Amino acid sequence: MEYMTSRLVPRDEDRIWEPCAGDGDLVDGVLAVSPNATIRLSELDENAVHGLVSKYRETNIDIHHEDALEVGSNPLFDQGISFSRIVANPPYGAYQTPQRRRRLQAQFPKLYVRDTYGVILFHCLDLLDAGGRLVFIIPDTFLWLNRHEFLRRRIFKTTTIEELALFPSKFFPNVNFGYSGLCIISLTNSAPANDHEFQLLNNFQSVEALVSCVESCSDWKCNVSMFTQLEIASRKKCDLHIVNHAIALCDRATESLGDHAEIRTGFYSGNDVRWVRRKDGTVPRSKKFSNVDFNKVAVSNPTLDGISGEQHFIPIMRGGAFPYHKPTHWYVDWSREAVTEYRRKGKNPARFQNSSYYFRDGIGVPMVASTRLTGALLEKRLFDQGIVGVFPASPRLLYYILGFLNSSIATRLIRQINPTANNSANYMKRLPFVIPTAGELAFIDPLVERAIIQSCKGIQLDGRLTKQINSFYDSVWLDLTNAAEQTDEPEPE
Repeated sequence: MEYMTSRLVPRDEDRIWEPCAGDGDLVDGVLAVSPNATIRLSELDENAVHGLVSKYRETNIDIHHEDALEVGSNPLFDQGISFSRIVANPPYGAYQTPQRRRRLQAQFPKLYVRDTYGVILFHCLDLLDAGGRLVFIIPDTFLWLNRHEFLRRRIFKTTTIEELALFPSKFFPNVNFGYSGLCIISLTNSAPANDHEFQLLNNFQSVEALVSCVESCSDWKCNVSMFTQLEIASRKKCDLHIVNHAIALCDRATESLGDHAEIRTGFYSGNDVRWVRRKDGTVPRSKKFSNVDFNKVAVSNPTLDGISGEQHFIPIMRGGAFPYHKPTHWYVDWSREAVTEYRRKGKNPARFQNSSYYFRDGIGVPMVASTRLTGALLEKRLFDQGIVGVFPASPRLLYYILGFLNSSIATRLIRQINPTANNSANYMKRLPFVIPTAGELAFIDPLVERAIIQSCKGIQLDGRLTKQINSFYDSVWLDLTNAAEQTDEPEPE
């Protein structure tokens, strides 16, 4: 709280708003510095409001039992309301009823309203005086997740960011939520100068290291980096990816995987228990499913219209990490009747999406992340929505991209783009890509082929082969001047 107060710089003449007052911890910090400031506390929880009323008897503190998102919306009582300072620790992932969600979506049509903190931050910017200061603590994922792009554009293009401090959520008391990292953003409500730079603090080893940044000194116990704000604002996604050890890519890594492959999400039956069959009872997480009758498995290539006759079940790749080759554990009903149901118009949970990519050669990548990124050959199988299909623009890139998606550098890169457990198509498209030379293809293709053969046999990949493949992609993707810091793998032989 001391750190946030130091960035807020409260004064006695300020009109200060805490939109999510809670127990008043942030208010205590403000009062210690500016006890005569006019402070408005908003709190939705009735019990918390009673606690605030008992705690604060000062006449300059105005406590309201209200929804912060409705402050400023009442033309009778709130007309022209604004604040010179706003400080908040908004709720993370608070449940919203469908009715409230629809109302927020109508009020903030371009925002991702399921994350309450983003909506509150955006609303606070609307109520902040010109030149006013705002300090917020929010999950750090707002800096890079696609769904927060509109929020980022508002911040990076219309306000002047002074500082971002990134630290583990365990530093913050009484926070229990599904984010590993938090961010304290400090900004002023003024357009950024063309050359304005803000500082980013990260790699704190303790809470004390964060608190030490209250002091004006150069001996802070953290990493300090400078970023030009308008350069970030000009990026395609207006995103900022921060990792403890940035990956230094070589000059050849100027394109993206999406420039050289079509990347698509897959099929959903609408009711997998009804339409999908498992190979047998050994398939993990398949308790609710029936076994397939192998006498009903198709022996000919399916079409998008479905299959007539008894042999109408076809292989489908579903989620789960397997490198290079994934055995067929699942089958889906592809009879003409079933396909008609999948494609039925109107209210239908099934998703017959990206169907031009069904039954093609490509690579399947599990949507939900495991400890590392993996990809397996689709081998003309259908793939479901738990799989991201990667279809190289040129057949000669198939093994090259397959090897890359199973390499350690690909895992590090996708985690840099999106540290959360989601390898969605939009994030996969943004993976940096290096166009291979003929010599590089001649080197890596036989190694990837060996890995495929070993995977098909169901044996663990040879450790030396894995090192060779990882080392190859490191040598192609990375800036070799920093290679010693990037990997401990040996050079390919």
